[in-house]
Amino acid sequence: MEQVEKSEGGSLVRISTTRFGDISIDEARVIKIKDGMLGFEHLKKYVFLIHDEKIPFWWLQSIDDGSVAFVVINSLAVKPDYEPVISDDEVKLLEIALPEDAVLFSVVTICSDPFKVTANLRAPIVINAKKMLGKQIILVESDYPVQYPITENKVFLEEKAYKKGEMISSALAL
Repeated sequence: MEQVEKSEGGSLVRISTTRFGDISIDEARVIKIKDGMLGFEHLKKYVFLIHDEKIPFWWLQSIDDGSVAFVVINSLAVKPDYEPVISDDEVKLLEIALPEDAVLFSVVTICSDPFKVTANLRAPIVINAKKMLGKQIILVESDYPVQYPITENKVFLEEKAYKKGEMISSALAL
């Protein structure tokens, strides 16, 4: 991460990424992920990048290592009744004052079979949107699966007006 310039809104940082080339982002958009992501504990700073406003998949791009990015989706878009139990210690760590300050994301796995797109509901990424703090939390005592099939969610596919084929091709384009 390299600081580029100061602006009225704050500082801009330039990062060199594998997927998006060199990009500049407002430092205020940087999310500090406590303890990093699973398997990438040494990487703590991330930013959300939206490939296409029309699809529900976003990139969680590491600022510390431009070659690391995760495809993520809002967990509630995938499973509207998703209610993971977040411990008081984790709520305190993320400085979450009100439930509406927290946003839940799930890491998406896109397999070679395009109809097997899944979301990890067992280890959500909890983001305090006001403080730009986050943590990937492993739900130990939970029945939520690591691989929840997104394409089987009728609410997601119908109410959000995503056609199964369009969603899959959009995910593969990422």
